[in-house]
Formats: sequence, C-alpha cells, structure tokens
Amino acid sequence: MKRWITLMAALVSTFAAFADEQKVRDLDITVTLYSHGVAGFHEVWDLDTGDRITEWYLPRENLGDIEVLNLMVLDENYNGGKSFTDTGEWNVDLSREQKTGKSGIVHKGNGVELCWGIGEYGHHVFHAFYGMKKVVKTLNDYDMFHMQLVNDEMAAPPQHVRVTIQTDTSVHAVLDTTNTRIWGFGFQGTAAFEDGKVVFESTEPFGYYSSVITLLRFEKGLFTSPSVQERDFQEVLDRAMEGADFGPREGDDEDDVAAGIAGLITLLIMYLSGRKVYRKFTGKVSRRDKRKILGMSPNAVGWSREIPFGGDLVAADYTLTRLGEDRKKNALASAEILRMIYTGLMDVRKDADGKVEITFSKKGGEGIDSVGLDLKSMMVEASGEDAVLQDKEFSAWSKQNARRLYNWTDKIQVMGESTLRQKNWMVGSRFTTAGQKEARGLLGFRKFLEDFTLTGEREAIEAHLWQEYLVFGALLGVADKVAKQLKDIDPVRFEQTMVYDYPTLNTIIYMTNSLSRSITNAASWGAPVSSYSGGGGSSSGSWGGFGGGTSFGGGGGFSGGGHGGGGR
Repeated sequence: MKRWITLMAALVSTFAAFADEQKVRDLDITVTLYSHGVAGFHEVWDLDTGDRITEWYLPRENLGDIEVLNLMVLDENYNGGKSFTDTGEWNVDLSREQKTGKSGIVHKGNGVELCWGIGEYGHHVFHAFYGMKKVVKTLNDYDMFHMQLVNDEMAAPPQHVRVTIQTDTSVHAVLDTTNTRIWGFGFQGTAAFEDGKVVFESTEPFGYYSSVITLLRFEKGLFTSPSVQERDFQEVLDRAMEGADFGPREGDDEDDVAAGIAGLITLLIMYLSGRKVYRKFTGKVSRRDKRKILGMSPNAVGWSREIPFGGDLVAADYTLTRLGEDRKKNALASAEILRMIYTGLMDVRKDADGKVEITFSKKGGEGIDSVGLDLKSMMVEASGEDAVLQDKEFSAWSKQNARRLYNWTDKIQVMGESTLRQKNWMVGSRFTTAGQKEARGLLGFRKFLEDFTLTGEREAIEAHLWQEYLVFGALLGVADKVAKQLKDIDPVRFEQTMVYDYPTLNTIIYMTNSLSRSITNAASWGAPVSSYSGGGGSSSGSWGGFGGGTSFGGGGGFSGGGHGGGGR
C-alpha cells in the first residue's frame, strides 16, 4: 500500500509541475546544535521560480515551546550576494518588485512563515539563515532532536535533499555511534554518520507527500537544554515507529503486485504526458540534464587527452554517476587499487609458483584520497598476519564486514559532491562553468582512451602519463583495452613505464576487478534490514538507529515543519 501511495504522490507532483514551472533542483540544509539546545539553520535552495509568483515562503509550525530567531536571506545573483533587507513582519500582499531584496517573518497562531522576495524570474540559489531555541529536548533518560525539516505538500517538491546535523564547539563532542542514534522518516534515502556529523540524503526525487523528519537520540551530557519533557525516549521511539518500514516486511508480496500495476499505469500516463518526465521518474538521465552538466550536447564533446578533474577519481566518479554513464559498480575501487599500486602503497610480486600476489607497503601513497586510504586499511586487515592479500581471503573478509563496506561505498558519493563544491566545480547541484569544462573533458578523455591509437597522437603521449591512463581506464571500465593499446605503441617502453610485462599487468587488472567486485557485492549485503524490537528490545540497522535506509512512513510526534511552502 505504501508503494501505491508513493507512486500516486509522484504522479500528483508531476502534474503540479506541468501546471506551474516552479522547480527545486536541490535543497541542502545544515543544522548546527549548540550546548544549550539552540540550533542554527542554513538552507540552500537551488531553484527555478516560474513566472507567476512573488515570494518564497517556508511554514514552520507545531513549535510548542520552540522560538524562531532572526531570518537572514541572500541570493548569489542579487546585489553581489549581499543579504536582503529585513522588514520584520512580512507583508504578503506587496508586489514582486516591492518584495525584491527583502525578507521577513509572518507570525501566525500556529507558528511562523519565513518569507523572502524572489526578484527576477528564473534560476536562483537562495541562502536562508535562521535560528531556533529549545529544539533539543531534555528527557528522563536521554536527550533528543525530533523535527520535520522539509515539509510535505510543497508547491515544488525538491528533486534532491541533503540534511546535515552537526554540533557547535560548545558541545565538546562530535556526533557518532558512541553518543547518538539516528532515524529518518518521510522520504526514500539514507541516514549515516559521516566525519562527526549526521547526514540524511534522498535517493529519489520527492513527491507531493514526501518530507524529511529526523529523530536523533543523544546520551546525557552533550546538551543542557531548558526544554524538559518528563518521559523516556522509548515512548518517543514507539510513537515514531508507528507506520515505519525500513525494509522488506511480511506481506510485501501482495503489495508488490498492486505496486506493479500502479507503477505501469503511472509510468504510462507519465510517458504519454512527456517522455522527459518518464525518464526523470525512472531514474535515467535525460539529454537535457546531461547538456546542463556538460554545457553542450553530449554528441558535441570531442576527444581530449588531458587527465580530467586534476586526477581526482572521486570527483570524476561522482560526475559519471550524475551523467548516468553505464559502468560497473566496482569501477572506482578498481581505479583506487591500481593507483595505490603505482604510488607504492601496494606491491605486486610473484610467489615461487609464479602466481601474482598483492602485498602492502608503508611507503608512497602520495595522491591517494581518503576513499583509497580507507580501502587500503580494510585490505590490510583482510590480508592477515602474512600481509599477502588473496582474492578468496578478501572475499571471505568482505562477507563478515559487509556493513563496514556498505558505509564505505555510501561515503563515495558524499565525498565526490563535497569535492566538486569545494573546488568550485559545482554550486548547489548545478555544475559551474569550470565544472562543465571538467565534465566535458571527462567524456572526451573516455573517447580518447577507447581508441587513442587511431587519433594520430600515439607518439605524442608522454610515458609518465601511461600509468594515469590505466588508472582512469579502470574508472571508465576500459583498463584492459588501454593496456593493450599502450603495449601496441611500444612494447619495450610499456614494460619500462608500466613496471610489469603485459601478461602480468593483465593479471593485475583481473585481480583488481575481482577484489573490487567482492567489495561491491558485500556492500549490497550490508545494506540495513528491518530488525526493530519495540518496548526496549534489541535492535540493529536502520531500526536500531545506527544509520542506513530511511522510512517513507512513520516519524510521528515531531516538532516544527508543517504543510506546503515554496513559491506563491
């Protein structure tokens, strides 16, 4: 039944999009918690306004004793990015021109509305800053943060949402599994601990009834909030779990039949309504979206022999995913392993029988990112006392540590997105001009690698780049083809530059693929499953608050939030 509702909600939101041109491309929310229970909010709205609205507004209702503090808004494209003028109490009846460059708050009986003028019609990246008192609740046994941060029934449901919850230095502790448990409701996505923060992220576009409800349980001693509730956390959790579903449950087979029929009908209607919408709903990247990422038609991208993204594998992997390029899931792991071999962090040798083995070294490692270093740490652990990694040995270790590998793979996209933003290759979810150039270079580089012996450039390829060509060939799924072409250019220089003869290198490529397959297979087994036990029973996975998947249903008893919002 839940899947039927989700599909119908997606259909409703799709027709709403046809009726109004508003679109929220990306919503990124950062919540900073202070020791006395206050929270600072920074919301980044990457959106298209449409042409029939005058302002953007965010209802914040169901507040209880929570107090909303000052609102500050800025638009990256307005007045040099300066903050809007705060008008105090907001007048919703003013014209679009009168609201331009201004922000304010509407106070209502059941809460507030945070409002600002949209200015010119079209694309904007708005930054909204505000605070709230008493968001952390002091319970008998634990403390908690239980809020709806993104409303349902919005005029334009977001295509992607990421919520980060972190602590200020006044808390004297970061958030991890030693002091915090986490649950996410109202949307399909993930909940994870990352670098001392809690991150909730959607894995599919929001529908009309989607929302983000977060529930965090804290050990005593982190906060001293004056908002006290005389109850135990288990009471809160039991209420939130009503209607929740974090994984396959008994009776899902019947739901699957209904969902299948509903899905076919919905997709047929959406296909007839517009093939572009059909592609978006099915998760395929449209040519229009690819064009936005590349800044031109994919067919117009020419070949390039420059290493893309400055050699950053994680940024390149994220971009390939955004472009919808069809690759094996283990591609990044294969590339990371090859790079560690060529930087000296791993050694390849042959045993007495001539069998190729991988061992580990404490030297080298320059240019290896944290994803690669985490991978190397796991491989060393799997290799045992002899520090020689066997394929079957790592496969067995992976099965026993599936959850750890799941968290590792979950980190990859987050790191890729963060890297693109830090290096100004992306703002919000939109690729900048510099990012578009790198994305074009990535596709052009793939075209080059697929047959560079025919480009007329074979003699101009510098030998010191051969190793990087092979590494990126692994990321793009063509490492074996790259190795053969390099060997065909100059067999002698091949062995001098690539360190290994051609048969040995082929074996290494095979081994890296095999090892990385073990990682991705085990990671899929490590995805959390339903195992919640109410009334204080044992729990694990998503139900137990250690992160993993989120539940579309459940989450009741939250503060804040409301219904609606967006452009009006």
